[in-house]
Amino acid sequence: MAWTALKRTRSLERHKLHCLPDDEIHLWFTFPDETEEPAKPFSAETILDDEERAREQRLHSPGSRRLFQASHSLVRKALSRYASIPPGKWRFVKNVHGKPRIDPNLGCIPLSFSLSHTKGLAVVAVAAGADVGVDVESMDRRVDAAKISGRFFSPEESVPLQQCGIGHLREHFFRYWTLKECYMKARGLGLSLPLDSFSFRLAEGLPHRIVFSEKDSGNSEDWRFALIRTLRYVVAIAVKTGRPGPLRIRCFQLMPGEKAIPLKVERVGLSPGMEIQYPASRIEVTEEETFLEKREI
Repeated sequence: MAWTALKRTRSLERHKLHCLPDDEIHLWFTFPDETEEPAKPFSAETILDDEERAREQRLHSPGSRRLFQASHSLVRKALSRYASIPPGKWRFVKNVHGKPRIDPNLGCIPLSFSLSHTKGLAVVAVAAGADVGVDVESMDRRVDAAKISGRFFSPEESVPLQQCGIGHLREHFFRYWTLKECYMKARGLGLSLPLDSFSFRLAEGLPHRIVFSEKDSGNSEDWRFALIRTLRYVVAIAVKTGRPGPLRIRCFQLMPGEKAIPLKVERVGLSPGMEIQYPASRIEVTEEETFLEKREI
């Protein structure tokens, strides 16, 4: 069927709609503490739904509430870059394990998404017609890397981690951890999927070559992964696709006023068939143009 992004009204949109090809994954970043005043409430109240506001109110600290507002508003604003639906009008449903997806009652919108956040950063991955998962961690986070990896990781992962030396243990731990988390999010199975039932191997050199295997599964070759880094954060992406050819990851930062700018990141690891596409100096999304894009889905 044809999916047509129509011209929006002046009150809804100041930028053109993004085209999301089947061979691209788009990552949207926001750094709420760096782009807005930390003491000022995040401007999300008007677009979050009742369920989201109730969840936000159950959080105790102002910082946690602010991060929740920033991350969930980012989902809505990112999705509105691709479809003629205002951020406040998106509705979502969850599977039995809690994985959200776009409410089918909104129509046939061939988009999938995944949200992850940590202190200081929220990231949303958006794909067209593919299962996607994203996870982000701050390298400053305190963890007992040796204990967690020895208890929960597969032997193929925990043994190399124990051998990498104390100086590099935390850094390598977060690479494995985010890869495992993003895969679980893409599968949508939650904690019903044991952490030691699948494995990653990071070949030497940078960017690492990511090798993936799963017990009792014949579809490992359908999965592709990437590890990137920006500032003190490591981000992992998982995508399930049976299409040939490379998949390209493009990264954008959403600024106050909904201005989008390209975000250059460091390549840390890539599985075969994954690429990082660095944006040109001028982003395709502008605030002066309107756009009409037809795609056959």
